[in-house]
Amino acid sequence: MSEYIKHIIDLEELPDYKCIQFLRVEILTFKGLNPSFFGRVRYARNGIEQDEGLAMDLSKGIFIATLRDDQLNGITRDELERTLQDAADDITKIVRYNLPFEDLYRSHNRWDQNEEKVGKEIEKKTIKILNKILTEYPYLTYDEDHSEPPEILRCRVNNDSTNSSRHANDIYEIVKKLRTETRQPYSIGSYGGSSNGNDDLDKVWTRFSLRISNFEENARNN
Repeated sequence: MSEYIKHIIDLEELPDYKCIQFLRVEILTFKGLNPSFFGRVRYARNGIEQDEGLAMDLSKGIFIATLRDDQLNGITRDELERTLQDAADDITKIVRYNLPFEDLYRSHNRWDQNEEKVGKEIEKKTIKILNKILTEYPYLTYDEDHSEPPEILRCRVNNDSTNSSRHANDIYEIVKKLRTETRQPYSIGSYGGSSNGNDDLDKVWTRFSLRISNFEENARNN
């Protein structure tokens, strides 16, 4: 029996359409195979989740199933089809943004996207993850001007926190959390700051960098 993973992507950020409410997308990935580009969209009518889902071709961003005539319940066919067309684009964007990193890398050509566009999606998601981690360390901030995401990420001590205590161990905690969240082999590139021979660098550092080891090789292999 084939083993599979079911990816479930929530659609709560979609608006409530008048005739149908989209709840989530379910995508099956079978072990040893590339992820499927077909998903099942679960939906509700009048606040009640329906037993059947609507199939989508996520590589084309279109629904390939619709409601039967006996399921329309007072809405017109034209109204339903317009709703499905409007929702399909937004659902596809949400799925592409939320798929695991390795699926994006492995399948970006089949998404009919060029490498630059996929790279932008990965950059955006990586920065979002890092900023979320940094909320646990209020004296630190992401250094956007000097970073090269997702390969090199730089952080610094906030300007109003230069005299606050800091701990080198925080950097190790951050890189560990980043590896877990992104599933990428981040490591500490460097850390430092202005100091003299009598300073303890572990207490006066003001910046550090995080780097993916063998970034291009990992991107090709995933």
